[in-house]
Amino acid sequence: MKFITFILFITLIPINTLAQNYTSPLDFKLLLSGTFGELRSNHFHAGIDLKTQGVEGQNIRSIADGYISRIKVSTWGYGKVIYINHPKTGHTSVYAHLSSFNEKINNVVKREHYKRESFEIDMYLKKNEIIVKQGEIIGSSGNTGGSNGAHLHFEIRETSNSRPINPLQYKFEVTDNIAPTIKKIKLYAMDTTLINGYNSSKVYDIKKVNGKYLLNENITISGNFALGIFTYDQADGAYNKNGVYNIKVYVDNKIYYNFQLDELNFSTNRFINAHIDYCEKIENQIKFHRCYKLPYNKLNNYNDLKNNGIIQFNDSAVHNIKIEVSDIFGNVSKLNFDIKSAPQPFIKKCKIEKDSLTSNISSQNYFNYKKPNYFKDENISLKMDAYSLYESILFEYRNSINQNEVFGNIHHIHYNNTPVHKYYTLSISAIVPNSLQAKTYIAKTDLKGKYKHIGGKWKNNQLTTKTREFGDFCIVSDTINPQIIAINIHGNKKITNQKTIDFKIKDNESGIKSFRGEIDNKWILMDYDHKTNLLRYEIDDLQKGEHVINLNVVDKLGNSSKFEAQFTY
Repeated sequence: MKFITFILFITLIPINTLAQNYTSPLDFKLLLSGTFGELRSNHFHAGIDLKTQGVEGQNIRSIADGYISRIKVSTWGYGKVIYINHPKTGHTSVYAHLSSFNEKINNVVKREHYKRESFEIDMYLKKNEIIVKQGEIIGSSGNTGGSNGAHLHFEIRETSNSRPINPLQYKFEVTDNIAPTIKKIKLYAMDTTLINGYNSSKVYDIKKVNGKYLLNENITISGNFALGIFTYDQADGAYNKNGVYNIKVYVDNKIYYNFQLDELNFSTNRFINAHIDYCEKIENQIKFHRCYKLPYNKLNNYNDLKNNGIIQFNDSAVHNIKIEVSDIFGNVSKLNFDIKSAPQPFIKKCKIEKDSLTSNISSQNYFNYKKPNYFKDENISLKMDAYSLYESILFEYRNSINQNEVFGNIHHIHYNNTPVHKYYTLSISAIVPNSLQAKTYIAKTDLKGKYKHIGGKWKNNQLTTKTREFGDFCIVSDTINPQIIAINIHGNKKITNQKTIDFKIKDNESGIKSFRGEIDNKWILMDYDHKTNLLRYEIDDLQKGEHVINLNVVDKLGNSSKFEAQFTY
């Protein structure tokens, strides 16, 4: 009898070779200026940023057959953005910060602008209302919304749940032969932990010598501790310092922590402020990855997590720590160092069980992250829902004498370097003349005369608003009208050869809330770029002859300015 042996070969396919037959959204070599999961302000980056050769107006193409499911135009955020559903793959591709749409799309969008008489629109389209083919030009690259330079923000999402997934899992031709850079690590001292004899966390600079990352310091630790790392990645042909894909921590060759960015969830994206060292971000503008979890952190990008990343040695031995940082293309950087464990010396302390406090700490000042928290002083009160914080804190408050143009005191509400997850209610009272109350608002101040509008409504002699920040707050007024600067229009001007009518609009107090332009008492579509303060009307379907243009600009406190001019076209 003959036996036939079948050998099954199992091949692990690298994550960046998954085949969906997607084609490039650009006509030229793809260069990265931002990666998926990169650490941004209050969120992980939900896509990749692609360079557009430093200019706007490059062709943007659909990566596959599908239909447009959503189009949004906004002053901030993604600016002009297109969402395309691809039924064959179950994905939605997203193209953001566009300067314009193709003619077919623009006709639909323009009708919606005029229907709503609004520059900002968010429209959901019926299935197959606008069909697109793979490689079809859908628009032009730009710098609209919250963008800080010409580029394409590109995403792939699961259509069923709208979760962003890492686009570099697929066969987009991006070249990256550069391993991530490790710049610093941080050792976090927990409770009474001593690091080289001191009960304080410490940052260490990392050196690269002969291709190896080194920590050239002797470290002795008594007690529990955790790690943080400042690292970034770069790709070929670009100088940008991008985010990394994976961070692993090994303790004595055993995996202890594994953080990986294959997908994100918009509902948990703000937990980035629990993942990073928020204090380092605010005080030193450095974004450390915490290699451990704070008590309230609902991110699910962690694997192989031991003791939530908190490390404890119960001996007097030398232990090895290994940190591996990789990008999605398989480039890896490693850091190895030793830590000497020492028995914790006797430290006289009064142990505080934070969930059942002893009487030596005021209960009103201890904020348990699991519970609602309240604080009230003579001229201020705040209310926080449960799980508004990532960990429990000893809340601190003080006030100081007011500055010019400030009503009442300046209220120092805890510390600016402590993150807040949910909006809390803040109420401040001050003596404000009735005639001015409608023009006052709660502002966050840097004590240098700069105020950030937060908002507020008066009730029972208190101004109340909601915020997700700690810091310094006060009540200020805004009675100054916005500025309107006409660039290429004035009374009785002939504009036969002009393609646009342009204005600059500014408000240095509370900020611009709305604008409305009209020609001959009919609303016109005006494109607004908040970065340059440019407000532009592209002349379209305007009859020859005399016309009157009107512009009304309103700030967040209701102050308004108007412009009117008769012109000939």
